[in-house]
Amino acid sequence: MNRIILLMAAIVCLAISAMAEITDDQPLSPALWKQGVATCAHYQAHARGFGKRIEEINSKYPQGYTLEDLSDVYSKQGRRWDAIYKEFKKSEDKGGSINDLKELVTPQVWNLVEPEFKNFITAHPEFANAVPTQPANQQVEGEQNGENAEQPAEGDNQQAAAQPSTSKGGAACPANLPLWLGIIGSLLGLVALLTALSNRGKINEMRRTFARELDRTNANLQEFSTDAAEQMKALSIRMTGKALRNQDEQPIVAMVQDAEDELDMPADIQEEPVNDYNIDAEVEPVADGEVMNLFMSKPDENDDFTRVSDTMEPGNSIYVLTTFDGTHGTFEVIDKPEVHRFALMMPAENLIRACSGNAIQIPSGSHIVTDRPGEAEFIDGKWHVVVKAIIHYE
Repeated sequence: MNRIILLMAAIVCLAISAMAEITDDQPLSPALWKQGVATCAHYQAHARGFGKRIEEINSKYPQGYTLEDLSDVYSKQGRRWDAIYKEFKKSEDKGGSINDLKELVTPQVWNLVEPEFKNFITAHPEFANAVPTQPANQQVEGEQNGENAEQPAEGDNQQAAAQPSTSKGGAACPANLPLWLGIIGSLLGLVALLTALSNRGKINEMRRTFARELDRTNANLQEFSTDAAEQMKALSIRMTGKALRNQDEQPIVAMVQDAEDELDMPADIQEEPVNDYNIDAEVEPVADGEVMNLFMSKPDENDDFTRVSDTMEPGNSIYVLTTFDGTHGTFEVIDKPEVHRFALMMPAENLIRACSGNAIQIPSGSHIVTDRPGEAEFIDGKWHVVVKAIIHYE
């Protein structure tokens, strides 16, 4: 009877544990904490441009991994991985909660770590519910106490056998009724456990779906806001350039008018020098319909392209700019595999200043597709990015 009651209590506790979610401030088990630190280190490697795909890591270590396992994966990275390993190794034995893990990385990296880590908790509840095992001497003592408790005295057995089993009203009660009640209670507890696990999986899937939709909506809103700001910036630069050209033309027109007044010539004679005087004589305009292609390197911190050439230079040229007037043009990433490999070596330096898109700081493919060309203006002898191009990876 005691064993049945203990079994029922264990099933109920297991059901409650399965339904419970790990809160952000709840201390994690040592194994789960090490998994969280290793996950942070893995995505830190992603942020620095040499991380492996998470599918490769999970397929190699389906039951979880640690920093030591990642050292085998990234052994060829040398000092780049050693710096990350030393950074997170000092936190591996400290322990803590999800909030403590969050403080180990930047917000951008945590946005990648959090869903992956919580998926791992869902898929491996044994890590979340792991507790220290009972010492051997306490187990032996408990077993001895249990044996002593289960052996009643001989006189008690005889007295129990002599007394018939009765109910509250005096009627006879079956001797095996508590056993059946215990079995029924165990089955009910098992059903409750299975129901809780099923509902928990559905709820977690709904949460993940909602989170993905929310992230996608936020990304679209951010992209729309960025595009609107860049369009306003480009319009402002164009209007400012037009106003400056008008200001440069006004003094020349005034000088011509003063010369006409001093000569005091008839109107029909005065018009002839004005028609012959061309204030743009030194500037050779680009003919209508004439296309000029320029090959650009990466922009600098001022959003100015650092290297411009009329021919493609391998190892330098990343963008091709098309202009019809020599002052305004559109640009996109050169559609060549060798250019894509070169640009993806350091996407933070080669792409982010001239391009925008969903998570372009973490390459998810080997091919760059330009969804919308960017725009640039020729200002103070340099081509300046005014509207970023939109790209994605394949």
